[in-house]
Amino acid sequence: MTPGAPAWADAVRGVARRTGLDPALVTVEELDRPASAADYRADGGRLTLRGSDPVAASVALGRYVRTHLGTRLTWQGQRVSAAPLPDAQRTAVSSPHDVRYYLNVVTFGYSTPFWGWDRWEREVDWMALHGVTHPLMLLAHEAVLAETFRRSGLPDADAAAWIGGAAHFPWTFMGGMHSFGGPLPARWAERRVDLARRVLARMRELGMTPVLPGFGGHVPPALAGPGPVDEIEWQGWHIPLLHPESPRFRELAATFGRVQRELLGPGTGYYAVDPYIESVPPSGEVEHLRGAGRGMYRALAEAARSAGEPDPVWVLQGWPFHYKGTFWTPDRVAAYLRDVPADRTLVLDLWGEHVPLHAALLADGGPLAGRPWVWCALHNFGGRPALFGDLAGLVRDMRTLPDGVPHLRGVGLAPEAIENNEVFYELATDLAWDDAPHSPAELDAWLESFVLTRYGFAAPPPPPGSISGSESVSGSESVSGSESVSGSESGPRSALTSEAESAPWSSPTSPSGPASPSSPTSPSSSTSPSGLADVPRPTALSRPTGLSRPVADPVQEPIQAALRAWHTIISTLYGPGRTRSVPTPVIARPWSAGLPFPAQRSAGEAISGPQPPTPSSNVDAENDPGVATALPRLAEAVRDLVAVRDALPGGGGLPGGDALPAGTSTAHPSATSLTPGDTPSARDLLDADIADLTGHILAQGTRVHVRGILAAARAGDPDSVREHMARLRADLLQLDDLADARPETRVSTWIDAARAWGDTPAERDTMEREARSLVSVWGGQHNGLHDYSGRHWQGLVRDLYLARWQAWADWLADAAEAGPVSEDADPAALRERIVAVEEAWQSTTSG
Repeated sequence: MTPGAPAWADAVRGVARRTGLDPALVTVEELDRPASAADYRADGGRLTLRGSDPVAASVALGRYVRTHLGTRLTWQGQRVSAAPLPDAQRTAVSSPHDVRYYLNVVTFGYSTPFWGWDRWEREVDWMALHGVTHPLMLLAHEAVLAETFRRSGLPDADAAAWIGGAAHFPWTFMGGMHSFGGPLPARWAERRVDLARRVLARMRELGMTPVLPGFGGHVPPALAGPGPVDEIEWQGWHIPLLHPESPRFRELAATFGRVQRELLGPGTGYYAVDPYIESVPPSGEVEHLRGAGRGMYRALAEAARSAGEPDPVWVLQGWPFHYKGTFWTPDRVAAYLRDVPADRTLVLDLWGEHVPLHAALLADGGPLAGRPWVWCALHNFGGRPALFGDLAGLVRDMRTLPDGVPHLRGVGLAPEAIENNEVFYELATDLAWDDAPHSPAELDAWLESFVLTRYGFAAPPPPPGSISGSESVSGSESVSGSESVSGSESGPRSALTSEAESAPWSSPTSPSGPASPSSPTSPSSSTSPSGLADVPRPTALSRPTGLSRPVADPVQEPIQAALRAWHTIISTLYGPGRTRSVPTPVIARPWSAGLPFPAQRSAGEAISGPQPPTPSSNVDAENDPGVATALPRLAEAVRDLVAVRDALPGGGGLPGGDALPAGTSTAHPSATSLTPGDTPSARDLLDADIADLTGHILAQGTRVHVRGILAAARAGDPDSVREHMARLRADLLQLDDLADARPETRVSTWIDAARAWGDTPAERDTMEREARSLVSVWGGQHNGLHDYSGRHWQGLVRDLYLARWQAWADWLADAAEAGPVSEDADPAALRERIVAVEEAWQSTTSG
């Protein structure tokens, strides 16, 4: 460590090293500021970072790499090519938010359950570079819980059976299920505790405050004690629940606190526990709820005090108050926390971008008035494939905080799954700082910078005077005129978002509906999912502000094509009102002779009245007519991105190009650089974006074939049923091939990661079945969560979704042999086939 440097300097230099910089050229100094603040300066090939804390200094590092090395560090690209460090004036950044929260309990099921140290190390670096201060940390909680149960008298085998499998464990923690999957490998606890210690140590080195799980009182019946036991229900599972003021709860909670500290180290002062996350509490009596909240916090505080730690903060989600809004009346919400000190709670307004609760719950006069809170964006459900997000709305929502509601402590991201929709998450994390757009009107400059740094066009700046840059709020010159991240860009608009409000996609209530074939029973009448008819190209963009090279320049043309593509993407997929995902027809479950896209409850929507025993999670409600009308425009965006990539010498090809009009290549780029900023990771990002957009077009286009199959069955035309199915089959195979081009979109990658945790063939097979279940049947045939975590993954599309559609079409074709098939045809035989397909897929092992 450099003499006089802060104790955490080496931790920040470690982040710099892992991003591709030479840490010997990075100096880290402490900045004496009361809030999160940092700055950077580079001179003579050395970079100096000053920060109030290591996270803020890491944010400054990311800003330097983005602004002066032309690379945005994201999930998909976290390294920059080693290069001389350009000079940079001192540039400052700060955040008004003390808490910048990250992750959701179920992210540990949908994204991270099989990660090892290498992947976790990259994620913690991502957190630091993006300013995260309070990450949720569920790693090894199953080991803590199992040891708690063992010390309380439960046999090891019974504890293992209750905890179940790795990917489904987050729902066991929340009291949603138990005894599903597993048993975990014999060395699982040992290896997970070791991993958790390493991850926690790295988080602490970087100045983060991990949020650890608390004990919720969900226990096996054998530990519930004598006498009547309360019970909650979720998706058909029934879970015993100890009242937090009962002696048994207090005894188990004390044991849990000791075990957690023995295995994972000292407490962090922040504990997450939500005993009723999506379940109705055992009693609606106000005094019962008041006692439950009082007892829950007392247990957390007693565990901390016994370890010589300060009274902790109880981090709880506002989600139950929305999801079970009928039960959680204002008097019940108020009673639940009435006896918990206000300053010892932190309420997460979990779905702030779609259903914000702070105005109703936390404002003066509300049931939780006076309590600290965090605005969060939830965004993704289950990891399902969807490109969406209201970017202008995100700027508006985050920049108007606290929105008249006092005691805002910060902002956060709580997605159910990560590594998707990077533009949304990059913008959300930037908005926690003062150099991001301050209103939707300032979004264009940020988006332009995002595109240029994503694809490597924002190369290190040439000598001063050759670029007509603009001044940012910090007074530093922008790179190629594109890095006006403060939103104060005064030059001409890039038109990235200028047409969003008038785009066909921009309003969820757009009157235009999806295209339908003129003669559904004729396969030749099915329109192309990509819109083969000629469509007008979007208006060409103005030259990006500050770029002095003429439009005819061979480098400028790909830049214009990239910006033009993203103009289309932003004004459709990420336009105003796009706070809900665009459901994919591919994963819809054919279950009868009716259209398999029923208008059912979308995941996350509040349920009025008693919850049905098996609510459907089929989110394909076909309630967005803008989906079909946007496909031709998105096909043009793919052409533009392909043109960008075709400007690179080389060849190769991504599968799936036939989904687009003739002449549109999806060739892989070669390793030859187009510009100094064109790193291999930038070319990978082009491939990924082309594949994601093409996959969206293919998937949404399958509706035409599904409707054609059903119309042919209604007409009693079995041959046309089979011909439409052949078209659907071709598109699904093409989607499967497209996904095969990238390891992250192969189901084998997910499965291999799961199997790697097993030491014996039997353990590896058990882990594989667990991995397969989560992304298919999800927990069992008795619940309504089929395909909740469906993905456009190679091997999943071909072997599960296609097999189900084929079974459906075969059943309809056979029935059509006898004449027209009515919507109320007996589906018993079909359902038997569908269940058999699903069970065969999820029980298959590759060992």
